Amino acid sequence: MKKKLVFFIGGLNFGGMERVVFIASELLKKDYDVTIVTLYQTNKDYNIDIPLYDLNVPPSLGKVNKLIDFVKRLIQTRKMKKKLQPEIVFSFGMYSNYLNVITKRKEEIYTSIRSYDWLTKPFLTKKADKYIMNKFDYISSCSKQIANDAEKYWNIPKEKNMVIYNPYDITFIENKAREKVDDYEFNNEDFILISVGRLSEQKAFHHLIKAIALCKTEIPSIKLIILGNGELHESLHDLINALELKNVVTLLGGRSNPYKYMKKSNVYVLSSLTEGFPNALVEAMAVGTPVIAANCKSGPQEILFDDYKNLQIQEIITTKYGTLVPEMSGGNNFEANIFEDCDHQLAKGIIQVYQNYLESKTIANEAKTHIERFNYNNFKEKLIKFIK
Repeated sequence: MKKKLVFFIGGLNFGGMERVVFIASELLKKDYDVTIVTLYQTNKDYNIDIPLYDLNVPPSLGKVNKLIDFVKRLIQTRKMKKKLQPEIVFSFGMYSNYLNVITKRKEEIYTSIRSYDWLTKPFLTKKADKYIMNKFDYISSCSKQIANDAEKYWNIPKEKNMVIYNPYDITFIENKAREKVDDYEFNNEDFILISVGRLSEQKAFHHLIKAIALCKTEIPSIKLIILGNGELHESLHDLINALELKNVVTLLGGRSNPYKYMKKSNVYVLSSLTEGFPNALVEAMAVGTPVIAANCKSGPQEILFDDYKNLQIQEIITTKYGTLVPEMSGGNNFEANIFEDCDHQLAKGIIQVYQNYLESKTIANEAKTHIERFNYNNFKEKLIKFIK
């Protein structure tokens, strides 16, 4: 008899956390009786053949309505556990984590820490988050830095906290990268950079855009594509116009296949303030594109080195697998006439890769082999070990 395993998540729209749940459920459905439970489901992006159970409580506006939503979701979570009788409930996302802990019955409860922001930006309060996280039977972290700092911030016992890196289907990514691009003109004379992510404060695309402006003199042929949607689209669009980069920087919107754009670009750039384990960085490496990453918490160091080092980066470092630049500063400074030190450092890193591009391509070829360790088989083995 297979154990009943529930993956409990907000929804199934495109996103790093959702992607991991989708892959994990597919990989484990032969070993466990898997059900995915969502808080609400509208226009889901992942179509799966695994049983879905929807609590059907979409979010509302206003403090009173949000409190009512929480009570409704709490009631529906209790009903779900009573109906499904799961032996394990594996929750993803702090909202689902709270519900999972509060409604615990006889089942084991698991969670996964998916973002460094969870440690530094409390869902309720630091004390409440710490209490909730310590009620889980076991916790997985998507990076060593998150695991180490979770033990420090929340006093999570080391023995119940396992690191499980995100999974990647390298062959699938390579095949999708061969598809034709018909909505952007890739000119061999241009030096094209690309970045992928939600147009949000966390991704710090304003720093990247300012770095592009600083590179124009040294690299007249420079271009930038940003794939993603989000709340800062208008602000970024205005910054691009203010810096007179209308013909240089393109906000192309979200794309279901970013790999074909990565493959045709010269360099992938990660400018984030924080991450969990940056999927797009690994995916760019999978298609052989040289990468530049800001030294954010967490992920880039563990991807660009063989071992996690927890280095404080003050200058640009060329690693065996890519280029690491100092972290970006926080805050949304969209003033076109203000350039911070991190903007200059990022620009310097881009120019360095441009001037040594043959070396960067050689490094990128090494990186393709390096990221094989993040394959599906390793992920599945780790996941089963964690659950057992």
